[in-house]
Amino acid sequence: MAPKQSLLNRMMAAVGRMSSRERRLVVVTVAVAIVFVFVGGTLFVQARLDKAQRRLGERQGQLQQILGLESQYHEAEQERTRVQEVLARNDVQLFTLLSKVKQELGLPMSDLSERRTPLKESGIDEISVDVDLRQLSIDKLGAFLEKVEDPANKGMVKVLKLKVKTRFDNPELLDVSMKVATYRPTPPAAPAGGPG
Repeated sequence: MAPKQSLLNRMMAAVGRMSSRERRLVVVTVAVAIVFVFVGGTLFVQARLDKAQRRLGERQGQLQQILGLESQYHEAEQERTRVQEVLARNDVQLFTLLSKVKQELGLPMSDLSERRTPLKESGIDEISVDVDLRQLSIDKLGAFLEKVEDPANKGMVKVLKLKVKTRFDNPELLDVSMKVATYRPTPPAAPAGGPG
């Protein structure tokens, strides 16, 4: 306490020795310094508040984006579940369907080989058959495609690839190669090993 008292006494003595003009100058200088410190402090605090508000606004924007993505994720998950249920009820047999359509249209049968290909990390298998048709009219091709992708098949059968060539010996006829596919859930894997 004594050092503060002695400093205050010395300052009072120094002010007492000053002329009135010097005192006014000291008062103005101290007032300007106080205003400068106050304004500088206010500007510093305001800049920090503005920065914090900007960060808060960015975080709120990110939160809204996350909530929007969460909503989209739930919708996609519901759609995936619905598709899985539809695929689980898929009872379309490609061999039977293709044989029936070829017979209805009077088309020659060729050997059909079925392939089952798992679609990566989806839990769904693509079952496909390559179909080759020779000397086919454009009308019969249209009828074949309509019957294969018939709504009665519940949208479960699709022609994925279609390659059509005009024949050299008769430009009215076509040679057609196509890939026809349907989809089913991947069957559960059999447990490794057996009873031992």
